[in-house]
Amino acid sequence: MGYDIIGWMVPLVMGFALTLFAHYVLSRNEGVLAEGVGVTARQSRWVGKHIFLKLFGPLIEILGDLFSNLPLGERRKKLQIKLIQAGNPGGLTADEFHGARIVAAGLLVMAGLFLDDGLGSFPFVTVLFFGLGIFYPDIWLSGFIQKRRRRIFRDLPDMLDMLRLAIEAGLDFGSAMKVVVEKGRKGPLLEELEKVERDMSLGRTRAESFRGFADRLQMTEINAFVLALIQADQLGASIAPILKVQSEVGRQRRWQVAEVIVNKLPMKMLGPLITFIFPASFIILFTPLAIQYMQSP
Repeated sequence: MGYDIIGWMVPLVMGFALTLFAHYVLSRNEGVLAEGVGVTARQSRWVGKHIFLKLFGPLIEILGDLFSNLPLGERRKKLQIKLIQAGNPGGLTADEFHGARIVAAGLLVMAGLFLDDGLGSFPFVTVLFFGLGIFYPDIWLSGFIQKRRRRIFRDLPDMLDMLRLAIEAGLDFGSAMKVVVEKGRKGPLLEELEKVERDMSLGRTRAESFRGFADRLQMTEINAFVLALIQADQLGASIAPILKVQSEVGRQRRWQVAEVIVNKLPMKMLGPLITFIFPASFIILFTPLAIQYMQSP
């Protein structure tokens, strides 16, 4: 039965994928005649991306176009906010993220069919893999956001100190931002500051650029820093002392979080101790006694 299922599922999935890909190529060829842009230039969007996007980028883009016609409304908006907070991984829109979810689920279903056929457990692994493909992307995205926020939280005090030193050296705020962008530590915070500096270079006000910065990250520490910066700009106060205060507060907060994590380590170590180390210790201690007792007349 398993071979029969794989026999008709694999051609069906592959045929569907090839049909969508052919539709993609034909639609892009029509764009060549209208706009003079080659297919290679259109597909260059996926060059240099993750191997998954390199292989299935055009298919994900088509599925994204299909999802854009669905009335997802609030769900699409919430997912787009999450993608912005994550730094737009892969450059995917909310609809394309749904398309990537479908592609991943389809690949996992095919792998599940193969495993079920070998294990004779149809449809347990297939259903399990399908659920994994549908729900895991959201779990991965939430985890990626948390990891990115932790990195920003860790880098913020040092970045503020660098900005303060540049201003105290006699540079104006715009020039100081350029120095930070050029010399700062690579990471998500530097990427966001590059966007801020680019927005300011394009003519947006400092307040608008930093409000966009705070809206993209939605972090308490960033909101406090941006609010203090905007208030100082409105009141005409010096920015360097405010940056010093914000960096000190951020560094104290970072130490507090580190202390909380360290204090939780003994409780986290208790589980592995009980599960692995204690049983092994009991075996080492009591096995000789048990053997001696069994051998005694």
